[in-house]
Amino acid sequence: MQCELKANTQSIMRKNEMGDKLHLKIQTTNLIILGIGFLISRIWFFLNVEDKRGLAPFGMAYLLAMFASKKNKYNYLYGACGSILGYLSVVNKITDSYMYISTIVILTAFNSFVLSKEIKKTTILNIMIILASFAIYGEIISKYEMKINLVLVTLQLLIIVPTNYIIKYSFNALNNINAKIGISTEEIISICILLCLAVAGIGNVSIANFSIRNILAFIFIFIISYVGGATYGAMLGVAMGIVVGITTNDMVVSTACYGVGGLIIGIFKDTGKIFSIMAGVMIYMILGFYSNEIDLQWVNEVLLSSIIFLAIPKSIYRSIENEINPDTKKRYLNEINLNEIKEEFSLKIAVITDAINSIANCFGEPVTDRKLSIKNRGSAIIENLADRSCSKCINREECWENNFHKTYMQFQSLINNYEDGVVKIPKELDDSCIKKSSILKNAEAIIKKYNTNEIVRQQFLDGRNILSEHMKNISVMLNRILNDFKQNVTISSELEKLIRREFNINEIEYSDVFCYTNHEGRIKIKIQSNNLNAYDYCNEIILPILNRIIKIPLSINNDENKFLMKEGIYTVTVEETPKYYVMSYAAIATKNGESKNGDYYSFGKMINGEYITILSDGMGSGVEANNQSKSTVNLVEHLAESGFDANITVNTINSIMGTKFCEDERFATLDLGRVDLYTGKISFIKIGAAPSFIKRGKKVEKINSNNLPFGLVDEVEVEVVEKKLKAGDMVISVSDGILDVDKYRIGEDAWLENYLEQSNSNPVKLSESILEKAKELSDGIVRDDMTVIVSKVYAVN
Repeated sequence: MQCELKANTQSIMRKNEMGDKLHLKIQTTNLIILGIGFLISRIWFFLNVEDKRGLAPFGMAYLLAMFASKKNKYNYLYGACGSILGYLSVVNKITDSYMYISTIVILTAFNSFVLSKEIKKTTILNIMIILASFAIYGEIISKYEMKINLVLVTLQLLIIVPTNYIIKYSFNALNNINAKIGISTEEIISICILLCLAVAGIGNVSIANFSIRNILAFIFIFIISYVGGATYGAMLGVAMGIVVGITTNDMVVSTACYGVGGLIIGIFKDTGKIFSIMAGVMIYMILGFYSNEIDLQWVNEVLLSSIIFLAIPKSIYRSIENEINPDTKKRYLNEINLNEIKEEFSLKIAVITDAINSIANCFGEPVTDRKLSIKNRGSAIIENLADRSCSKCINREECWENNFHKTYMQFQSLINNYEDGVVKIPKELDDSCIKKSSILKNAEAIIKKYNTNEIVRQQFLDGRNILSEHMKNISVMLNRILNDFKQNVTISSELEKLIRREFNINEIEYSDVFCYTNHEGRIKIKIQSNNLNAYDYCNEIILPILNRIIKIPLSINNDENKFLMKEGIYTVTVEETPKYYVMSYAAIATKNGESKNGDYYSFGKMINGEYITILSDGMGSGVEANNQSKSTVNLVEHLAESGFDANITVNTINSIMGTKFCEDERFATLDLGRVDLYTGKISFIKIGAAPSFIKRGKKVEKINSNNLPFGLVDEVEVEVVEKKLKAGDMVISVSDGILDVDKYRIGEDAWLENYLEQSNSNPVKLSESILEKAKELSDGIVRDDMTVIVSKVYAVN
């Protein structure tokens, strides 16, 4: 009950905390809406230089956009309040200031009580209200002539309507910030214009003779130029110059100064913050030197803005870049999508692994009281023996009713004697029992039956435990593969962009390109093409271009591609070229008198960049031995290809082999070599196998292990021997038949080591000569199946 109360209390606290955060976010949004309305309403302009008061229609455009895009009534109420405050702050600088305020009040009331739900219809009605309010105020209050009144109303509507569209468009764009969709260039421009309007609304406010408007304008231009490049910098600079120029009657100078600064900093953005801002300061100094319109105070404001620009943390720049830079946004969105795919995939795998673990636990040995189980079986044996021997005895009542405890203990002693291998009836039972021979005979039969059942039961439990362990190993491996995928697989957006550009320049035929780095840190490029000769086209035309771009040797992954067509599109996978490649050759001889070799082998390159050699020697010879070794090799091959590590692979096969061959006691060995073609490292795993050898020139190194063959022990302690190979090295793996050349030298490998030191043959001839030498030492008699695998390492040019 207390736990439940505590959980409920924590839940309420979390809800309250979330509610507080939401409330704070709403209040912050409302304050921003009020502030922007205040600033934009302060923007005015003169019809000519002789005017003493100007027009200020921008606040009306902002309020129209608020009404059209409102989510709740508080948004536009805050916007209306901000606009009224803005107009009141410049009441002495604009004509008909109370016309704007009264129109705002009318619009707010109308939209609060009589608002249509259709946005388009709402906007038209609001524009008609503005038109009527302006016309009536000019006619009745300001007493303008009809023509002048009509011109003023028309002029302001021509400003309000497009400005309203831009502001409304910017609101929609702002809703997409931090969303998982990109922002278009048009949306960025609309946001920048809204920003310019807000900055222009600051007016001539200054601190210590520094213009707040100019400093903020420079800072915004520097940030957007540095993050978005020359295009966005020049665009924002020109927009800022036009808007600020409207309020200062100096549009040409403002546009030139702001625009040039944005352009220059954007051009030098790749040199870093310091060099790009130095370039901007230099251009302003040059403009000041050659222009009478730019004074020392302007340059000082540029310098102060530059210092603030340099002091802004990089994290803020990265956040802005993620939104306005198309390439960065795409990479950011790709990473988000990839992470979501990873999480979705992880969830599904987690469900599967949980199910596998549950099944594994069900198959595991039942959790029972072992002592109680043994006691119950002992009681069952005694009861069975009594039923068989005493049910028709005339002394049954005397023994089992009057002396139950004494009789029970005597039967128990008899059973214990049989289990200890002593066929002896207890003395008291021998003296009192009249069916001693029957008891002895039945006791022997019952105990044999129970022992047989116990063996079967134990084998059944062993099988269940083996299956349980296999399923747990599969679950562990799935989680390991999943973790590698989640942590290390990343999309290479910059490389993808570079490849697309080069393909377009070289007029390469392709449908799509996808680049990523796998969990081993290697680049993979998937190219989709509708070219019927996709492989040849990629190999001859595309690969040279990719090699030139990445400056890393690349090659087509033949194992992974398979060049399957889907809807007319071929996908070709290009990856980093391994540093080495391996060629293997095998020579075999079958035991005299047998039709099939009991050894089995396999070698080849895997899709993960490894080369494996597998050799298994089935115990005995002929078809049965071949089946054992073949099963071992196939299992190792598939488990290694699936990514299972050495320990899980070996113990899985050991359990399966032990279960499969338990009846006829046939086993198999394993000689596994795994070469990393990128590093040259080789890992040897030997389970009951003969030694292997690494030949480097005349130097020979022996690799050995003392593990028993599969199936002889419950669990194998995997010993992995790692060595580093070089180009020209040869790895020799042999079965026991090569070393067992005669009955006096079984397992003797000194002759082979000496032979390898003297031999300078190529791998094909070496494998054949080793086999012939083994036959020669065994007097031409193949006493056991013989297999030799010689693998040579070559460097990729």
